[in-house]
Amino acid sequence: MVGVTVTLVAGPPCSGKSTYVREQALASDLVVDYDALAAALRVDGELYAHLDSHRPFVTEARDAVLDRVVLGNHGVRRVWVMASAAKRAVRESYRRRYGAAVVVVWAPEEVCLRRAMGERPAAWWGHVRGWFEAYEADERDLVVRETAGRS
Repeated sequence: MVGVTVTLVAGPPCSGKSTYVREQALASDLVVDYDALAAALRVDGELYAHLDSHRPFVTEARDAVLDRVVLGNHGVRRVWVMASAAKRAVRESYRRRYGAAVVVVWAPEEVCLRRAMGERPAAWWGHVRGWFEAYEADERDLVVRETAGRS
């Protein structure tokens, strides 16, 4: 992918990935956000109420966008992909398949849990805990400490 920079922005749910991308991305950048894709495929557009039955469609839509980036013949120069990606192997797959740089937006578990309680459906408490249990560090990842003071 000559001339295209892909950045995977990983991290626990409610860590500040969306905020990080909003602060870094340009208007011309392509942003691939699983939550936004999932909401777009729901009649009610609910942003964080993911349905298991929709998971294969959302995942394939995300992958189709990224595969189209690889094909070229477009004007996109920067792509931001937001995913929790707790496992090292998942982040590695983005490196191999898309040449992605990896940024892990890190916020303490208690901060993520507090945000989940205030901003997300009840199931997200478990998503946050699960991410911290599954996380595998990689020295190649750029770890950014989330410092935004949202509550």
